[in-house]
Amino acid sequence: MIEEIQKNIDNAQQFLKNKDLINAETLLKKNLKISKDSFETFFLLGFIYGTKKNFNEAISNLEKAISLKPNHINSILNLAIMLKKIDKIEKSIEYFKKVINLDEKNLEAYCGIADIYEYKGELKEAEKFYQKILYIDNSHHIANHRYGKLLLKVNQHDKGLKIIEKGSGMIKFRKGDINIV
Repeated sequence: MIEEIQKNIDNAQQFLKNKDLINAETLLKKNLKISKDSFETFFLLGFIYGTKKNFNEAISNLEKAISLKPNHINSILNLAIMLKKIDKIEKSIEYFKKVINLDEKNLEAYCGIADIYEYKGELKEAEKFYQKILYIDNSHHIANHRYGKLLLKVNQHDKGLKIIEKGSGMIKFRKGDINIV
């Protein structure tokens, strides 16, 4: 029984590598008929449903995965992302923060929270999270770009352009002009 579940998981992962969601999903659903205790089955189904934009099914499977492995960072992070996609913003923030509590250097979780605060128009809160990301990794391309754009929104043009420049490495911004390097 355990061998069959693992074999299905291994084969499903191969199908996923080949972007064959249908056969991967079929194998994983077979696992559910055998046992409801396979963390990997629920995690991979959550991934598949998220990829298919079936966010409610993704959330349901990720919650089941988390019930089996409560501190699995990727499950919690993916759950936060899925919740964000269906506008369950406060719940999403809660799960992003749980990821940060488990891994204080998880930049994807900080980016998720910053993005939510920016979306909500809470630019000062978003700025705090971008600054935390850049404190951990000052060359983080996405954070530099998003933080720079945020600063442009609040009329801090010089600072915003410098931060965007720092993250891009391709465009040099100077007062009054743009030089493509």
